[in-house]
Amino acid sequence: MNREFSHGAIPIATPPHSTSSTNGSLDDWRRRTVLVISIVLLLACGIVTWQYGTDGTARFVASATGRVGLVMGALWLAWPSLRRPASWLPPGLAVGGVIVLAVVAAQPRLAFVAIPAMGVLFTIASVVRAFR
Repeated sequence: MNREFSHGAIPIATPPHSTSSTNGSLDDWRRRTVLVISIVLLLACGIVTWQYGTDGTARFVASATGRVGLVMGALWLAWPSLRRPASWLPPGLAVGGVIVLAVVAAQPRLAFVAIPAMGVLFTIASVVRAFR
C-alpha cells in the first residue's frame, strides 16, 4: 500500500529535484547563452570558409571563429562540473598553480624549476591528504 494514501492523507506534490545551484535559472540562462555563442561562431566559421575559401583574411577569421566556437562548446559541455569545486585537487594547489603560471609567464627560463617543483608539491599534498 502506498504510504501517501494510508490513513486518508492527501498527497502533497513536491517540486522536482534539481542538480543546479540556488540560482538555477541564472545558470541555465548562462549555459544556453554559451551554447548559442558556440553555434553562431561555428556556423560563421563554416560560412566564411565556404564563401571566401583560401583568402588570407578569410582563413584567419574562419580559424579564429572555429577555435573560439569549439572552446565555447567545450565550456557548454563542462558547465555542470564547473559549478562544483574539484574534490581531487588540494585547495592550496590551485593557488600555487596560478603563481607558477605567473612566474613562467614573467620568466620562461624558470619553467625548468617551477613546473617540477609544482609537481613535487602536488605529489606531497596528495600523499598527505590520502593519509589524513
